Amino acid sequence: MEFAHSRALIAIGELGGFGKAGERLHLSPPAVFAQIHQLEQEFGEKLYERSGRKLVLTPAGRLLLEYCRRLVRVHDEAVGAVRELSGVQCGSLYLGCGPHISVSIVPHLIHAYVSKYPNMQLRLITGNDQMLFEDLYAGKVDLIIMNLPADEPTFPPDGRVLTDDPDLVRDPLWRYELVFVVPPDYPTRRCGTASVDELSAKPFILYQRSVVIESAIRRFCTEVAFEPKIVMQNDQADSIKELVKLGVGISLLPLWSVSEDLRRGALKIVRLHERQLFSITGLIYRRSSHLPVALRSLVAVAHEWKSWLPKAADVQSIKH
Repeated sequence: MEFAHSRALIAIGELGGFGKAGERLHLSPPAVFAQIHQLEQEFGEKLYERSGRKLVLTPAGRLLLEYCRRLVRVHDEAVGAVRELSGVQCGSLYLGCGPHISVSIVPHLIHAYVSKYPNMQLRLITGNDQMLFEDLYAGKVDLIIMNLPADEPTFPPDGRVLTDDPDLVRDPLWRYELVFVVPPDYPTRRCGTASVDELSAKPFILYQRSVVIESAIRRFCTEVAFEPKIVMQNDQADSIKELVKLGVGISLLPLWSVSEDLRRGALKIVRLHERQLFSITGLIYRRSSHLPVALRSLVAVAHEWKSWLPKAADVQSIKH
């Protein structure tokens, strides 16, 4: 089995057609068909079948796909390691993140990265937590930038505890506070604090950006005996801010996401007397004795966030 055949099967599995696979591989559809046919002859199994206008992998094809991804990943790591010895810094990287981070954080990270490493190639994949973890374990994504649990492990789809998984690295970047966001005409004390009873009486809009964020908010509410009157669940911070401005309800949002609104006087924030709520933004990637140069360089740039993150003043460093 040649590496070209492995890449062809990966492309078919992800794109579902010889035409699209050929575009990715810079081959004609008949050439891709020939490579898949050679794999079928070698293994003596049908690897795909048609489902309408799309090609889907058979059970044998799906099984072989996982091995092909491993082979290609190890091959690419080997090529990168050897090239690195000769001083050539090039490579490709699949970066995964959620939709909100893809707008608010990742463009600035990518700009800093490609400015420093112009020969690197990046592909961005967005999705929810579950999809991103599935892609990471399947080798479709090399690194995820996401919200990390501040004080408890999070659970990927297969049930493994993230912080205890020896195959994954949990790499925190910065810590940020989540604050109660209220309308600009909300009466607040000079110290900007409120009681649990006071906030419990207000309609509450639950921020459902990610599993980590939602579970942290719910746990925080339980710990401080805050029983929110949830009138809406929303996964878009900008939408929630507009709803709060209109008086639909209050919410818990990252401080950095409302900093501009605070400066303009469009919103106010309050904190509980009892305690504050924090979360962490960080990186998740597979552990390896020799990380590919593209991955190592992106991790290094990510840790230089004070130089590229626009709202760096609204987040806090983490002591490692």
